[in-house]
Amino acid sequence: MPKFQYKINQTGSIKNGYITADSLHVASVELRRQGGVIISLREVTSEETTNGITNNLSKITEHLFIFSSQIELCLRQLSSLLRAGVPILDALLAVGGQASPQLRKIYLRLAEKVRRGYSMKRSLQEEASCFGDITIGLIGVGEANGTLDEMFRYAADLMERGRRVRSQIIQAFAYPAIVMLVAAGVSYFLVVHVLPKIITFISKQAKAIELPLPTKILLGANDFIWAYGIYVFSAPVIVIILFILMRRNAAMCERIDYFCLFIPLIGKAYREHSNTMLCRTLGALLKSGVGLLSALELVEGVMSNKHYAAQLHKIYNMVKQGDAVSKGIASTTLSKFCPMALAMVAVSERSGSLDESLLHVADYCEEQLTRRVAMLGKFIEPAIFVFIGGIVGFIYFAFFLAMLAATKSAI
Repeated sequence: MPKFQYKINQTGSIKNGYITADSLHVASVELRRQGGVIISLREVTSEETTNGITNNLSKITEHLFIFSSQIELCLRQLSSLLRAGVPILDALLAVGGQASPQLRKIYLRLAEKVRRGYSMKRSLQEEASCFGDITIGLIGVGEANGTLDEMFRYAADLMERGRRVRSQIIQAFAYPAIVMLVAAGVSYFLVVHVLPKIITFISKQAKAIELPLPTKILLGANDFIWAYGIYVFSAPVIVIILFILMRRNAAMCERIDYFCLFIPLIGKAYREHSNTMLCRTLGALLKSGVGLLSALELVEGVMSNKHYAAQLHKIYNMVKQGDAVSKGIASTTLSKFCPMALAMVAVSERSGSLDESLLHVADYCEEQLTRRVAMLGKFIEPAIFVFIGGIVGFIYFAFFLAMLAATKSAI
């Protein structure tokens, strides 16, 4: 069946791709049925398709080695150059010349697109999807109202705040993670090298004496590990694989993310993180001049918590029908997860300062997140030490009780 390459305008954004159909007419009818305005549509050969797939794979591989900090720095450099009056084409070439090899290739392609008359937003959509929908949306607004330099700076600021939140979480849990790895290594050494020798000694004594209860428990645990250890250690891997597979289903992913919000200790931190990203991103978009509906749609697409994304979709539909944002929040679970946002939005809608109110809520939620993550880190560290120390201590306690019983029997 013939394959056609298309370029359509769908809800204000340019989309490119391939569609399989019996004829050019059937392909155009199908694209219009999907709500797209056709910009171009042509049949492609198998050789062209293969080259397109190769190019897409090349871009994906290229994007794997690009970090948000690199993009953030380039955005700030572009903002500074544009503010100084440098044309966008020269700015792209200048920043690309100083960027990493992967980003340099992207900037050269962007410069070529701009030279050929493409808009900056369209160029980014086609060549630099790694910049993210929020950044591309902000740049599109900047092109429309002549504030491209400010939008580059807004996008960089937004990426910096998100990176800072992620960095706080990683730093708080890095040390406990290292301790857990060391503890796993110690436990493996005890089970494989130390415990068998202790068990051999105790088993010889068991024929002549009555072993204490802790020693019997140790022997039973050792037998269980050697009999079912493969299942015990493979269980976490199986759970992780099942978790990843279940998240591929949209409905299941939303339910999982919803239940994650109620996990003891961790759930509240997860809520604060989602609240921070929601309010910070939406507030920054509104402050930069993005329309409310467009901002809600963009934030919905970038929320990592799919339950929050689903609630934002409900709010988007209500606002589209003429309802207030506060009414939309009140009708969703976000009113329970982020009550401060509901209160601030209800007041700010009357005063016309919705963006500032959302940013204030984001600052508050970020502060709460920082405190909770720090508390979790301080709680996990001693808990791990107590757990591992308890295991090691119990092994030696059971061993010395067996030795003491053997000594008393010999006397």
